[in-house]
Amino acid sequence: MSVTTERLIRVVAGFLERDGKVLLVKRPSHKKRGGLWEFPGGKIEEGESPEEALARELKEELGIEIIQSTPIAQLRYSYPDEEIELNLLKGEFLGKPIPNEAEELAWIPIETLENINLCQADKELVRILRKKSLI
Repeated sequence: MSVTTERLIRVVAGFLERDGKVLLVKRPSHKKRGGLWEFPGGKIEEGESPEEALARELKEELGIEIIQSTPIAQLRYSYPDEEIELNLLKGEFLGKPIPNEAEELAWIPIETLENINLCQADKELVRILRKKSLI
């Protein structure tokens, strides 16, 4: 059975970098893909731009304020249960991230991202960023 575009879920994620490290969050074990790491973010609501969604999601999930964000990659990825359009934005932020919704968060050295147990779509983003020489 193929996934139709009607089931396409638009999501946004933040590429937040400090001192050569990138912020990742661990998905809660009770959610889809629980226990895997991902770039922080969430669903884009109707009428929202990716930039607006990122600011809202990261305020809710991490308690930080996005002061600027720029799109750096986008992909469509089909999981067995859903298809997503994942928009990755490089973000500048204020505040200290705290895991309000994630199991935990970690600052991961950019050069070790391939070694992390990431969600499949996020692994694809890392490949795209490497190809574009963005990381």
